Amino acid sequence: MADRITVIGWDGTPLTEAAASALAGATLVAGAPYQLNALPVPAGAERIALGSIAAAAHRLAEHRGTAVVVAEGDPGFFGVVRTLRRPEYGLELEVLPAVSSVATAFARAGMAWEDAQVVSVHGGRLRRAANICRAHPKVAVLTTADAGPAELALMLRGVHRTFVVCEALGTPDEDVTVLTSERVPDHDWRDPSVVLVIGGHP
Repeated sequence: MADRITVIGWDGTPLTEAAASALAGATLVAGAPYQLNALPVPAGAERIALGSIAAAAHRLAEHRGTAVVVAEGDPGFFGVVRTLRRPEYGLELEVLPAVSSVATAFARAGMAWEDAQVVSVHGGRLRRAANICRAHPKVAVLTTADAGPAELALMLRGVHRTFVVCEALGTPDEDVTVLTSERVPDHDWRDPSVVLVIGGHP
């Protein structure tokens, strides 16, 4: 197992001193490709693109040295911490969170969110997410590349909602688009995105 594993939440803002120090000393860094390209990963560090979290966890368990896992926002909120903490990997983690992508999405929309439902479509849960959007008037949906805003809107066909699609939050390519649900499938959306689905009655 790595001598130390630090999970850094990154929301696109400058890293904290603790996070920057952990990254600078890492001999292995795992993260999404855009994160690995945007952050100052040490030149000699091994890089792992986070596709399968399980595969990355196995590599972390084998690694000798200091490792950093970069995640979006708060990695303990619908993030990688849940998977990395599974007993079969035997990993000990230090977690340095940033603002969650859901909190950022609601901030961009200028909306309070203590009354919101939050759901992820990861693991084939698109239908469940759509059902929650039908049942609740304020839902944040964490999407995937193959189950994004368009796929969610198609699952909600016939149910009128307003979509606030937040793409690439915290990056220079950040974009926030507000559309009615029937217009969402007409667009090509980027990953990662957070979708706020608003409307209906409690």
